[in-house]
Amino acid sequence: MEIKLNFAVLKNLTELPAISGRETAIRSYLKEILSSYADSVRTDVMGNLVVFKKGTSDKNLLFCAHMDEVGLMIHYIDERGFLRFVTVGGIDPRTLLAQRVRVQTKSGALLGVIGTKPAHITTEADRTKALGVKELFIDIGFGAEEAKKRVAVGDFAVLDRPYAEFGNGLICAKALDNRAGVFVLAELVRALKNPFYSVYAVFTVQEEVGLRGAITASFGIEADLALCLDTTGAADIPGCAPQDSICSLGKGVGITALDARTITHPVLFELLKQVCDDNQILRQIRIAPRGGNDAGAVHLSKTGIPTCGLSIPTRNIHSNVEVVSMDDIKNTFHLAYLVAQNGLKDDIQEEAYEPNV
Repeated sequence: MEIKLNFAVLKNLTELPAISGRETAIRSYLKEILSSYADSVRTDVMGNLVVFKKGTSDKNLLFCAHMDEVGLMIHYIDERGFLRFVTVGGIDPRTLLAQRVRVQTKSGALLGVIGTKPAHITTEADRTKALGVKELFIDIGFGAEEAKKRVAVGDFAVLDRPYAEFGNGLICAKALDNRAGVFVLAELVRALKNPFYSVYAVFTVQEEVGLRGAITASFGIEADLALCLDTTGAADIPGCAPQDSICSLGKGVGITALDARTITHPVLFELLKQVCDDNQILRQIRIAPRGGNDAGAVHLSKTGIPTCGLSIPTRNIHSNVEVVSMDDIKNTFHLAYLVAQNGLKDDIQEEAYEPNV
């Protein structure tokens, strides 16, 4: 049975503001749309949203998908009303120049434009220097007095770019990392009916600044198995060698073998590939020597949890023009759904792994 995903939910998710540590808008929206599908919904001290759905077995499956996005925090307002900022999470400053942002204040969002010293008055030294955050500022259109009335140090700003579908089933938006994973998990909560596992769907906070929400959330849940839903960089573009692409758009869910934070349990790795192959789910293997996701925290919780990251390939990651494939999202959902609904055939914690040597 094919389950139709409601991509209008993904559009809504990408357009909400939620940098690391300020995930309230996403959490409120998820509570609103998921409460009627869950046995319980709670928010923990860190701000993680924990949605529980009772299963038919005595096994617990933990899903994680982080709610936060990279963004900016205002740390200084100068004598002309321009806002200086620091980045929250990893952002290449080159992607920020000449972009629009929405500064989130107590009285509402303000449009801002990121600028720097204009090209027609730069020196040769300026042009050869790498652009950094210190050379950038946000113009909100007010002088110093008015700017300081409207904006406070500690306010945050998010990139401003609407959701758009284009090309051959592609989506472009800001914050697809990781609203795409959040979308998959939200649709999973709504689709599951009497699943094999009791499912803890945890929408985590502060992943972009150190997997912080996943550390505390996984410690409080007795999980037999965990799957972390996130995006991953897709370097399947000009200028990048094919062997460096990590994952490619349109080639299916990325099943993590290794990244900088995890090496997937070998039995779990093989079982997930088998589920895909048995059910015509397009898959690819993710090996990323740099980067990681919530799986890096979850698999180390307590005495250890068999954990795998399921990744949605994403071009231009950590920018306001991130690009994903609808088909990759569907394949990721399909794999996660079958694991939760039907269970895996083996007890991963007890089964021995004896590779051929």
